[in-house]
Parts: sequence; C-alpha cells; structure tokens
Amino acid sequence: MTATIFGKKHQVLFYETDQTGSVSLSMLVNLFMLASQEQSSQLGLTAQKIHAQGLGWVVTQHLIKLDRLPRLNEQISIKTQAESYNRFFCYRDFWIMDRRNNVLAKMHSVFVLLDQKKRKLTKVLPELVTPYGSNYAAKVEHLPEPLKMGSEQTYPPKEYQVRFMDLDGNQHVNNVHYFDWLLDALPRDFLLAHQLKQINIRYKHEVYYDQIVKSRVLLKPAASQIISLHEISSEAQENCRAECHWEDKKS
Repeated sequence: MTATIFGKKHQVLFYETDQTGSVSLSMLVNLFMLASQEQSSQLGLTAQKIHAQGLGWVVTQHLIKLDRLPRLNEQISIKTQAESYNRFFCYRDFWIMDRRNNVLAKMHSVFVLLDQKKRKLTKVLPELVTPYGSNYAAKVEHLPEPLKMGSEQTYPPKEYQVRFMDLDGNQHVNNVHYFDWLLDALPRDFLLAHQLKQINIRYKHEVYYDQIVKSRVLLKPAASQIISLHEISSEAQENCRAECHWEDKKS
C-alpha cells in the first residue's frame, strides 16, 4: 500500500520571506507543517483530538535538502506523505515544487507521540496513523546524527529568553523557533553571501518557558562547501544540534 500524498497550492507572502526576498528557513518548515496539519484535519485527526487523549506529536529530527528557496509572490505546490511508522517512530516526507514541477526543497522528518503528563514518548497508536495510508515497518530508520561541534566556536554565542509566544500546544518551544536561533548565530554578511543547501537538525531535550538558551556555531570549510555546526543549550544541557551545508551564492 502506498501512503496518501496530500498537496496544496500556495503563493509566497511577504511575511514569509527575509530581506533577500526568499522564504526563510523557519517559514519553509512552517509551510511544510501547515500541509501536514491540513491533511490531518481532513482525516479528522486534529491536534485538539490528539491533545484530548493527553498526547501530542513531537518532531525529533528533520533532514532538509534545498535546490533553492521559494521567492516572494512565487506560486508553489506543497506536498506531504506520512510514509511509514513502527512502534515508536513515524516518518513523513515533504517537498515543494515550482509551477514547472521542479522540486525546490525536500524534508524528511521523524515524529514521536508524547505523553503530555509524563513528558515521555509512548507507543504509536495505529488508529492515529493508518488513516494516512502509512505502512507499518518494524525496522527503525537510523538517520545520520549531526556532527558535534565540541568546545570550539567561530563567533561569540548568542542568548535568548524563551517567551510565551515561542511555545506550542505541547507546552514547550515550537521546533520552528530553533531555526532562527541557529542561523542568527551566523553574521549577516555570511548569510547574505551563502546559500543553504542542506541541514540535519536533531532535537535532544525540550526547552520551556522563561529558560535562557544559548546558540553556538562553528564553521568548518570543506572541499566545495562550508559546513556550520550548531548547538542550542540551556542550563548546561544540549537541547538541539544541527549541521548545515552552504555554498557561495551565485552572482
């Protein structure tokens, strides 16, 4: 059985872009998540229904590959497929295409089901995934871990205090906010001169209201790319780790 592919059209809005006129990374992931939520709502599996059972879906890892980011006013198609699941993990694919059906961006994500009272993952309930046409696969995917940056860093770390607006329905920081914290550790000149091509982000521990988080970055030049290693931490605990691959922007 092939899992159902859900698709929607979208025109890129001004508040979804940054100063370059392209969709920001956090907004890209928001668009992917919106498609996922709309598919769930059509199937009657709303966030409210999941929360009423004391549960919540939580992302543990994203693998994102970019040809380019969509631009302001561009007409795009967003598609997603809840590919497969096993006892504890669910795997979902996302992609964005332009009007000529060129794939601009892909994302492969891992979700777990969180017991909101115990703050621990729980077994995936088949009735919450079978409506998507997801296939059961006993084998657990072993995705690559982002490289660990160690104690070195290229730029001074930046700190942020978690606001009420940063939280989601699972009572912790919405995963999308991590992208802004990660990239903000890089200088403006670097971000203007380089194009992100790939990111592997792994969420380790939850971040809660009023905590202070620290964002650190280390640049590692490679053969034809630059790799940036990132860490988000709070109270001496690693909350998130990411590995980004960059290319020089074409003039």
